[in-house]
Parts: sequence; structure tokens; C-alpha cells
Amino acid sequence: MTFKKKPAVFYRLISACVVLLLSSTLALAESGETIPAPDFTLKSLSGEDVSLSDQRGKYVLVNFWATWCGPCKIEMPSLETLHQRFKSKKFSLLAISNDMFGAKVVEPFVKANNLSFPILLDQQLQASNKFGVVSLPTTFMIDPEGNIIGELRGAEDWASPDNILYFENLLAN
Repeated sequence: MTFKKKPAVFYRLISACVVLLLSSTLALAESGETIPAPDFTLKSLSGEDVSLSDQRGKYVLVNFWATWCGPCKIEMPSLETLHQRFKSKKFSLLAISNDMFGAKVVEPFVKANNLSFPILLDQQLQASNKFGVVSLPTTFMIDPEGNIIGELRGAEDWASPDNILYFENLLAN
């Protein structure tokens, strides 16, 4: 099998596209424009309907994950720590499972890991598609007005001293 080498023009074109995308993203951030978070309504593990709009007035950490995702499983204990530390403040954590088998696989995982934060089921990927999630875990920070103020793709230690300090400062107001 032989691979054809891409011409140098191809790489310059790709580089130009990346620069254009980054500059437009930075321009949006610097302009102070806000991006409204898309609303969704999903079933929780307990069977109740939960909407993002119900969380208005709070900072909301929306975490997209799945039981089959190794990095997702690694960050779950630190999400629990974050939830326990700030649940009495104006803070909410919504973990949205992308498991296609739903509660059947999510419930045992939640029990085994002693997770107490709300777990929502997105078997049809409705909320995930609205947020443009392409990899797991992906986490969004939503402000009390319902705007996306941060996005993180990949696992994070949510209980690290830097992250705890960030949330303490954010929620001090």
C-alpha cells in the first residue's frame, strides 16, 4: 500500500482555515457577546423531567459522559466532590449520560460509585447534539442567565485546588 504525499498547498490551506476559525472564536470572546445555552428536557434516573431552564439563577455545570468512557469514569469522583462542596450554593451539576441502554447500565454505575448528583439520560443524543458534543467527556459552564461561559473537552480533576478556588470565587458573588 502506498500513500500519496499531500502537496504543500494542502497544508497551507488547512493552516489558514485553523487561523481563521481561531481568530473568529477569539473575536466573539473579546466582543463580550454571549452564547445562550440550548434548552433541553431529559428524564433523570428517578424518572422526573429536568430542564436546563429550570436551573436559571444558578451556575450550572453540564457534563456529557457515558459509562463506557474511560476518562469519564476517572473524573466522576471529582465531580461528586465538587457537587458535595457547592450544592448548597447557587450551583447545580447535571451529568448527562450518552449511554444508549439508559438506566439499565447507568443505575448500577451510579450506585457502585456513590454518585449523588443528578444524572440525566440522553439515549437519543438530543441534548448532546444541541450542544455540538463530539467527544466525551465534554463539560459546559452555564451562567445564571443561561449563557455558556465555558467549555472543556476531555477529563478534568474537578476537585483540584485550582478548580475549587475557581468555583469559590465564582460563587462568592
